[in-house]
Amino acid sequence: MGRKEKALFSWAKIIVLIFFLASACATKRYWGPTMGRSADSQFTPADALEKALKSASFDRYRGRTVWIEVYSLTERTGEDSPEERFLRSWLAEKLVANGARLANSVNQSEILLDVKARVFGIHQTRRDFILLLYVELTDGIVDLHLTAYEQESGKILHTEDLKGEAKYREYYILYIFGPIKSIK
Repeated sequence: MGRKEKALFSWAKIIVLIFFLASACATKRYWGPTMGRSADSQFTPADALEKALKSASFDRYRGRTVWIEVYSLTERTGEDSPEERFLRSWLAEKLVANGARLANSVNQSEILLDVKARVFGIHQTRRDFILLLYVELTDGIVDLHLTAYEQESGKILHTEDLKGEAKYREYYILYIFGPIKSIK
């Protein structure tokens, strides 16, 4: 075999090796809109919301009747978006657990709790270092602005900014070992 043939054979081996390495991947399947949202995309914003609400005190609403209004920038399929309904129910649970009563309508409330969700969502990133490492990063982020108004007079009783973040990581090493999970 001549020098040219050896060089061509070496290049052919390198190309075959590149195709072999490039074809490997770890796959995490998500079945799309008809199946709902992935567990990662549900868990991380819920965990971020729990972290954001740890610093909030709902004791000031004890014994009072509260109406919760939630506003966000998410798409609507009706009156409220799913995110707004989720935030409202989570806050309602916190208020009731701290002794507040929920009003059946805005007119029956003593306090109007206005919640602006500046951010309530996730950021997902995938990294693939061929053959060595595959990483899925899901960050849940919550940024809320709460304002409590006295229903009758419209007087502002309290304002509060709440922020929380949760990080969920899945690692696959050598595309064989994994998922190795990390939650922060």
